[in-house]
Amino acid sequence: MEQSSRGVNVINKQAFLQKIKQIRTATNKGARAPHKPLLLLYALGRYQQYGEILLPYKKTHPRLKHMLVEYGPPVKQVKTSNPFVRLKNDGIWEVTPDIDHRTNFSDRSLLDADIHASFTKEVLDLFAADPSAITEAAVAILDNHFPETYHEELLEEVGLHIEYGIRRYRKRDSAFRQKVLAAYGEQCCVCGFQAKLHDKVVGIEAAHIKWHQAYGPDEENNGLALCSLHHRLFDKGIFTIDDDKVRVASEATGKGTFQELVLDFDKKKIRKPASSLYLPSPEFIDWHVREVFKSYQAQ
Repeated sequence: MEQSSRGVNVINKQAFLQKIKQIRTATNKGARAPHKPLLLLYALGRYQQYGEILLPYKKTHPRLKHMLVEYGPPVKQVKTSNPFVRLKNDGIWEVTPDIDHRTNFSDRSLLDADIHASFTKEVLDLFAADPSAITEAAVAILDNHFPETYHEELLEEVGLHIEYGIRRYRKRDSAFRQKVLAAYGEQCCVCGFQAKLHDKVVGIEAAHIKWHQAYGPDEENNGLALCSLHHRLFDKGIFTIDDDKVRVASEATGKGTFQELVLDFDKKKIRKPASSLYLPSPEFIDWHVREVFKSYQAQ
């Protein structure tokens, strides 16, 4: 934190974005903990869309709980009090009345005490002076914690608007897509879909089993060739791969062609890659089952 010529604490955009990128998410052995990132996206959306500064826990709690169920790992109990209080340790958040993060507190205790929170005054002054800090922070959060298949949905969820030119995505291995698609004969390994226009593959993507944001490698055994639909469903945890078979989450429901495009593939073998060396790694599959697959039985 810097001081202005008048002795007032200020923070510049570069320092703020660095703090955003260094948010502590308490991961352990690859476990996902998107609580703080989701809370930050929600707070940024409330500020950008409504100018809302002070967030009551009573109002924030159900929204954050919903987002954790949708975009977090499959857990039976979702607790929102920890990120709401402990985000202040990252230097951009404050809680009122203040709470010592080392004490025991619960969702109920924050509700009973009518706890509120907000970005610090220095951060709010930065937003007022340079609104681009809001959108650049959102981009950094999305890039660092969620796959690209989540981005549009999350922005809509929290009401954030980001100009296309501001979006930047993590640099990927340009050969990863080519290798994975070649390994699976340029077909979706679930449904077999293939489309080409002028010999260029359309609608088939190289999906990371263990997300790039969770430091999954750009290697063939961490990739699946999936059509755009099944890539999105795989990243969302509607299905996973178990013993080279599709496994659909029992919580997943749908209408229309959902039966044909999803349920009918349950327990069906995937199309295997050309070489056994490219078969999905059990290590990465275990991560996906544990951290993404929407089935509480995976716990």
